[in-house]
Amino acid sequence: MQDSSKLLVEYFRRCYQADNHDLSLGNVAKLANNRRMFLSDRDFLSSEELPRIPLVSTSVAQLSEQAEAYRKERSLIYAVFFISGLLPAQVGFISKRKLCAPLLYFPAQVYCEEEYFAEIHSADLRINLPVLRLILKVDVDPSVTDTFPVPSFPLDSAQVAAMGRWLEENTQLEGIGEIGRWPNLHSSPHEEWASRSVLRVISACAVLLADRSRGSRGVIHELRQLSQAQAYSVPLTAVLGERSGDYLKSDSEPEMLPGLLSAAQERALHNAANLPLSLISGPPGTGKSFTIAAMAIDQMLHGGTVLVVSKTPQAIDVVRQKLRDTYGLSEGYVHAGERGFVRSLKAHLDSLLKEGIAPPEIGTVKLKSNLKTTLKSLRRAERRFEWALRIAQAIGVGGGWLSALSARVLRRRLDTEALWAFQDTIGHLRNCFERQSAGYINTYRKETLLRLLGKERQHLTHFHQALRARTSKTQAERFARTNMKAVLQAYPIWLASLDELNEILPLSRELFDLVIFDESTQCDIASALPALYRAKRAVVVGDGKQLRHVSFLSAQAQQRLWSEINASGELPASLSYRDQSLLDIVSDSLRSQEAVTLLDEHYRSQPELIAFSNHAFYADRLKVMQARPGASDEGALTLHNLEGRRAKNGRNRVEKDWVIERLREHMDRYVDSPVKPTVGVLSPYREQADYLAVELGKAFSAKKLSSFSVRVATPYGFQGDERDVMLLSLAVDSQSLRAATYLNRADMFNVAVTRAKERQLVAYSVNPDSLPNEHLLRRYLTFSLGAGSKASQKAFPCEFAREVSAGLKQAHIRHWIAFPIAGQRIDVVCEYRGHILGVDLIGYPGEYRQHFTIQTYKVLYRAGVKVLPLPYVSWSQDRRDCLRRILEVLKQE
Repeated sequence: MQDSSKLLVEYFRRCYQADNHDLSLGNVAKLANNRRMFLSDRDFLSSEELPRIPLVSTSVAQLSEQAEAYRKERSLIYAVFFISGLLPAQVGFISKRKLCAPLLYFPAQVYCEEEYFAEIHSADLRINLPVLRLILKVDVDPSVTDTFPVPSFPLDSAQVAAMGRWLEENTQLEGIGEIGRWPNLHSSPHEEWASRSVLRVISACAVLLADRSRGSRGVIHELRQLSQAQAYSVPLTAVLGERSGDYLKSDSEPEMLPGLLSAAQERALHNAANLPLSLISGPPGTGKSFTIAAMAIDQMLHGGTVLVVSKTPQAIDVVRQKLRDTYGLSEGYVHAGERGFVRSLKAHLDSLLKEGIAPPEIGTVKLKSNLKTTLKSLRRAERRFEWALRIAQAIGVGGGWLSALSARVLRRRLDTEALWAFQDTIGHLRNCFERQSAGYINTYRKETLLRLLGKERQHLTHFHQALRARTSKTQAERFARTNMKAVLQAYPIWLASLDELNEILPLSRELFDLVIFDESTQCDIASALPALYRAKRAVVVGDGKQLRHVSFLSAQAQQRLWSEINASGELPASLSYRDQSLLDIVSDSLRSQEAVTLLDEHYRSQPELIAFSNHAFYADRLKVMQARPGASDEGALTLHNLEGRRAKNGRNRVEKDWVIERLREHMDRYVDSPVKPTVGVLSPYREQADYLAVELGKAFSAKKLSSFSVRVATPYGFQGDERDVMLLSLAVDSQSLRAATYLNRADMFNVAVTRAKERQLVAYSVNPDSLPNEHLLRRYLTFSLGAGSKASQKAFPCEFAREVSAGLKQAHIRHWIAFPIAGQRIDVVCEYRGHILGVDLIGYPGEYRQHFTIQTYKVLYRAGVKVLPLPYVSWSQDRRDCLRRILEVLKQE
């Protein structure tokens, strides 16, 4: 492993730490007495007058012991200068907030050599940016913190004076002159100056054992361990720009899984098994979670272990739902449930160890044999069906005497009834296969657990004890005694947020055969490194055209951190912590496009709801699987031009009233329905979203809002989520065009308009003509949506289509010619009482001579559309019988 990789890990660690402010330092006066030691006389350490100072206190031994026992949960620091007093109440706050927070601090160490001493890590001086932002004057832009005169070690009077001038100009602090006392320290007890009502800066120093924030402390701890590691995993070295070493491949059998996968999904599973690092690009509603679940089960069935991680718990919840509901997996995975990951896992392990597991009635060998038999029958039926389609195409009209002779020979071999019956046979075999596959998966898991309980029970016991440890030191010791290979055989699929990972798994290189990152655009690079270290192979799933992670680290601070690691040169754009997501850096590191898969089948929405994004962001590459003729007269997308006005506080009252009225109509319509369509309320602007949330809470009871799963949020709150009905309040008007610039952000806009499954109602108060021609909102409002489904059919591609249309019209069956569904143009689509049936016209010279391939039939099956092949020879012999059969199947559907 090259030293450059270690330096990059350390750079990302420092960026993450600076961005997340891992310590809770708002009011250290709340800390217990044995976790804080305020110093007297003089600041010897940060002035470099002494390399270390003695600590004389009855509680110093306890401080040292706690620092060792809680090394992940807490951090020892040396704090310099304290902001103390009551922070004036801000809008939305009920009361004032008490502050007792350091302005600067160093990581520190306490050790014993007959006496206790304290030292500081002088190269790592940090600014408490959260408290700095809190004390700014009301009219000062928060970005001014980028101009704070960052001191360097050792501190001197000139640096302290520069900080004092900045504080006086930009903050609410009084008595700034007190800072000039340094390096002499304030003589009064901290309890006295911490209770004052006026905000002041105090020349004071303390050794503190501060709490780490739960979400970031484990990540920072593991990044520090990584910076000292001797070797990295293959996926991690690839992400950091080094050539990949040897790695272990696996097998993949997507055809053995329940659920019919697309060619793109099968390719993604193949890449996950055979490449050290691969990428799945999944636009909205294209089955990312379904693919992740299939990938996890595929590797589990080949003896592999899989870790699925995400920055957000919502994404993990969806994957769990797919494993449980779609694939029927009842054993073999652990998930951060409602009670929390650790508690849920402890409870399951406790039950497993004390109660055991019932053996399956039929073994996996027999089940797999039955499964393969069914699969062979299914493949054989598909081949016979495809051969029959070829015959139907070959005996069309035209082609001279030789073709006529061939047609007479082939006609004897064509049985239209058998041709149509093939689909019923295939459907029956498919259902049988999926039931058998789900049973095989669960039986495989049970047998694995039974073997482990018989031979490796003690390792499961050690792991259970490690989870129950009260301190991180004790947990690490118990993890060291645990054979994690045995644990992962018991639980081969793990689902966790990145922030929780350190709580339940040791930081072991290549611990998992496969690590999958979901919603990777929302994952910063630093958070992902510990999970990549645990991977033999890794798959990153996301959509580069959706929202990225939010970083508050300034560009100047980022460059400074880079310069501390790499003294020369500008930070490469590809390594920007604040601008690059995990998806971005993985895409940059891949050497072959073969490692990239685009999921192009969109399942979530009605065609109108995805049409604009498909065109504007995905070059019309998405196949819309929910496309259906005969849609509701309401239309899936409706735009409402209101006369609202955006107030100075960012609120639009008229649009608020509109949202309440539309929601009330929806609730009244479905009040007696046993299944209530869910509702989302979205505004791109935080001010309007908060306003709507408050007003909806006043207009409707909490019970009623809950019954319709009403959620109010910005696009950031909805990424990875969906609702049956979405109400959008765009909030801006023609007098707030500057604010409308935000709506031209492609990632935000794409998320905002693609959350609905069935209907989307959009309220806007801006004149589209007042926006630039290429503005996304203007393009969206003027886009011609749903034209394909509403266009009248005035011309027929051929005589065959005209005759079938006439026969269906006479039978009073609604139908459409050449209607697009799932990226395919179906020759004839019929509708009866909401049920859809496609008809594939075959054998007539010209456009409708060719038949759909078996792959096309599979695509339409996944889209939920049954298609009947109709040979021209059958139609010409007995069109009445053909119409009868079409009507029978349509009514059965």
